[in-house]
Amino acid sequence: MTGARDPATGQAYLDRRIPQIVASVPAEEASDAQGFLILWYLDFGYLDSYFEIIFDIALGSGWADTQTLIWNGTVFRRMGFTAHPKYLEIAEANGMVELWEQRGAPDFCEKLDGQWVCE
Repeated sequence: MTGARDPATGQAYLDRRIPQIVASVPAEEASDAQGFLILWYLDFGYLDSYFEIIFDIALGSGWADTQTLIWNGTVFRRMGFTAHPKYLEIAEANGMVELWEQRGAPDFCEKLDGQWVCE
């Protein structure tokens, strides 16, 4: 993980290394492996890369489900997880926003002038 720690080159390192690791596991395990490995983007603060992968290829899977968003929103909130624009897009796609309309939003989200905002 030394290669991922450098703020100047860490994201590029993960962009290279994660696909290499995923390619090295049996095909039936590749999706699970990728799901675990993309958490490295969160661990090192590369939110854009994390959300891009979740939104583009994992939406609807266990890696972008409501429970995972709530967990990651709690654990990684201080680094801007819930404030990231893709968070609301995924929350909407997964039906979380509809649930908020019915039962109330989490403490870190509110509706302002008809638009949901999360901090």
